[in-house]
Amino acid sequence: MSISCAIAGCGGNVLSDGYCDTCGTLAASSPTRSPAGSPTVVNTSPSIAAASSPAISSTTGASRRSGSASSTGSTRGTRRSGLGAGLVEIEPTEAGDPSKAVMTDTEIAEVIEATPEQERFCKSCESEVGRSTADRPGRIRGFCSNCRTPFDFASNAPALSAGEVVAGQYEVLGPIAHGGMGWIYLGRDKAVSDRWVVLKGLLDSTDPDAAIAAVAERQFLAQIEHGNIVNIYNFVTHAGSGYIVMEYVGGESLNSKLKARRRANSGIPDPLPVAEAIAYVLGILPAFGYLHDHGLVYNDLKPANIMAVDSGVKLIDVGAVMRIDDHDAAIFGTQGFQAPEVATAGPSAQSDLFTVGRTLAVLVLNFVFHSGSYQYALPGPDTEPLFARWESLHRFLLKATAPHPDDRFQTAAEMAQQLTGVLREIVAVESGTPRPSPSHRFGPDRSAALLHDGLTAVIDQVEWRALPRPVVDPEDPAAASLIELHEIEADQALALIAEGLEADVLPDSREVHLRRARALIEAGRNDEVDPILDTIVSDDPWEWRVDWYRGLDQLARGNASVAAERFSNVWTSVPGELAPQLAVAMAAEGAGEHVRAGTLYDRVISVDPTDVSAAFGLARCRVADGDRSGAAAALGRIPRSSAAYGKAQAEVARLLAAVDADGNTMPTPDELAAAARTVERLQIDAAERATLTSEILERALVVAEKEPRSLSGVGVTLFGRPLDEPELRKGLEAAYRERARLASTDNERVALVDQANRVRPRTLL
Repeated sequence: MSISCAIAGCGGNVLSDGYCDTCGTLAASSPTRSPAGSPTVVNTSPSIAAASSPAISSTTGASRRSGSASSTGSTRGTRRSGLGAGLVEIEPTEAGDPSKAVMTDTEIAEVIEATPEQERFCKSCESEVGRSTADRPGRIRGFCSNCRTPFDFASNAPALSAGEVVAGQYEVLGPIAHGGMGWIYLGRDKAVSDRWVVLKGLLDSTDPDAAIAAVAERQFLAQIEHGNIVNIYNFVTHAGSGYIVMEYVGGESLNSKLKARRRANSGIPDPLPVAEAIAYVLGILPAFGYLHDHGLVYNDLKPANIMAVDSGVKLIDVGAVMRIDDHDAAIFGTQGFQAPEVATAGPSAQSDLFTVGRTLAVLVLNFVFHSGSYQYALPGPDTEPLFARWESLHRFLLKATAPHPDDRFQTAAEMAQQLTGVLREIVAVESGTPRPSPSHRFGPDRSAALLHDGLTAVIDQVEWRALPRPVVDPEDPAAASLIELHEIEADQALALIAEGLEADVLPDSREVHLRRARALIEAGRNDEVDPILDTIVSDDPWEWRVDWYRGLDQLARGNASVAAERFSNVWTSVPGELAPQLAVAMAAEGAGEHVRAGTLYDRVISVDPTDVSAAFGLARCRVADGDRSGAAAALGRIPRSSAAYGKAQAEVARLLAAVDADGNTMPTPDELAAAARTVERLQIDAAERATLTSEILERALVVAEKEPRSLSGVGVTLFGRPLDEPELRKGLEAAYRERARLASTDNERVALVDQANRVRPRTLL
């Protein structure tokens, strides 16, 4: 008994394989099947825009890093969220009239008559063919000098004509693009309500790889169901050739957007705004997670294969998709995008993510990416201003396109998480609006907590204890026990860990070793740290927290330059995190590099104003540069909601009233008044208020004694007193006596009374 297709307007029947024999749609009641195991040959051509780089064919393989064959935690299903993770608004791309996508006769003739030399490659061995030399032009027809396979770049006329009906169902309107393996046509599905479809044919139906590709695509590509991936409706044959029938995706490819920007810029390349490009890439990463989770690799991401559709994006060519474990398949990718190891080791999730990184680079940079020194590499910040401005983006792309697959992002979810952090930073800086968000890798900045515990050194100097702590891996068998040890003092934590290991109630796990390393650093037992970390890195060279704790250890020892190198490694490993930037800034400040440190501190607090360490660090760097007002402004960025707000404002008052050690730089009357007003509005206890009042009056008295003319007739008051020496002395005497009244010891009280007596103005009585 046949089952009728449930698609409106389709009169077909569902076959035993679960697919309709007319529209090719998988029946809703059919169970999901695993991808078929047939060998696969895949296609590099885009569905809408013509390919701009040559195809590459190679054999398969895999990354050697543990767990690298799949992506965990990625988004599944067909729902498609808005672009930019809520951080940036992207103008929707209009779908337009599909019929206008059909190429004109002139455009078709240009493709037939002259395939560009840079796109002429032997279909058998991938050698360059048909290239010009100093004494002769390039050849359109001939034989490959390497393997003698004939080539003809003038005989690739479209096989289908407008009005032709394919398989008795699909009426052809004409070609809409030409890619590395054939023509792509626009058509209407006469059996299903005249819906728009795309038919992708083969460049050479006698090519055995291409023939296998057609069969393989029909067998498993139609099972791919994701809102960011084009739907495959059917596989049909017509006049001896095979065609894939796909969903028509209206909109504009990112490659077309780049071309339009170049045309509008008088022919000069004009890359996409960086936040917009990142938003598009973030939009497509869930599709990669979906494919990897289903044992598939995409292989051929590039701007031409990403279609901006309304307010989202879609992969428009699944021709290069293959099973990740199909070691007999031929692989097609695109030069300048494909990872270097694919030709010998084969594709992997990591080689897919390499293409994501290369695609983002091509979207935001103007560089020769398909050949030469940058075929696999990137320009540096010394030649690329974008990288000089956005260091996190540069580090993200370095990790994404690392030469070895094990050094790259291992999953699409991991890549998306870090890229979102990079976008958050860029949007915050460009808009001037902070974009804080909890980290999945680190706890919060600890300066406020240390201040609460009385460690005021975080205000005046680099304090490594203030750096955020890496979070415990919840999958570790000791995770629950270690969370209980999180805030315990170092010596006690070491004792409890030793007892737990000896009694065999605490697993001898990686997280336990890392907690011991942290406790040893905090306890000052630095010589015992390296052996523990060496054990971890011998087991997993990619454990970035080893570098974090080595950096922390070196910073605690006072070796700031060495610490900076370690923290820099962490930043490249997790480029979307703020904690490594903060750590590099602290190390740079410790090494006396105040400009570098100040730049990074400013970047961190621009994203997250609650990062107290960054605010205090930026203030210190401004002071080192002689910019007291800039230092006060840095502390003023700490929000009132922060537990460190009061301490920060007290420091603002001290900065405004500061007198340098040589007494050569004095505060102005307005700065003194601003310092006094800051103290007056602070909600602090009486003892702290009296202390701050006396400090500001002391500095004002120095000014009155050394530069009395600077205070004459200015009309400024300080705590209700005019700025002249006698009144300042009276005020200071009162402040000392108030502090003496609130003193906690007799000795302190006597000393403050003596100070009050010494400073009071002289009288005749």
